[in-house]
Amino acid sequence: MALCQICKMREATVYFTQIVNGRQTNLFVCKECAGTHGVKLDLNTLLTGLLGISDNQDLPDPTVTRCDRCGMTAEDFNRTGRMGCSRCYQVFHNPMYALLTRIHGNTRHRGKAPKRLERIQAVDKQLDELKKQLEECIRTENYEKAAQIRDEIRFLTSQKGGATQ
Repeated sequence: MALCQICKMREATVYFTQIVNGRQTNLFVCKECAGTHGVKLDLNTLLTGLLGISDNQDLPDPTVTRCDRCGMTAEDFNRTGRMGCSRCYQVFHNPMYALLTRIHGNTRHRGKAPKRLERIQAVDKQLDELKKQLEECIRTENYEKAAQIRDEIRFLTSQKGGATQ
């Protein structure tokens, strides 16, 4: 049984670890001291702490950015992580983009894709390469090779479903 490191009277039931600028601080506290000394245990605080997101990092001034429909401020969005209405997605686009970038490291999907999509992307890449070769053949007046490439492009396009870019 460990005693609370703040009051040194009650049993420590909360183990709090904080890492700031590479320095780790461990704190064993009781439930009462955790509540009175600002150790917040809500999910939003936990996630923002784990991800290293601070309330004032790269965020616009909350007095300037306010949703004209529901009145939500940038500070409200950053505190709750929730939008107030559909208009908030437009108003808070930049803070939301920054938040997603901090959480996921990127805003583009980098994971697995369905097999069908992988095949389509491979065909698109092949079509792009063939179009470059076709332009080069036309530029060098190699019309026989250009006709072969043109026919291959038509075949791949028909296999893809007729959709071209």
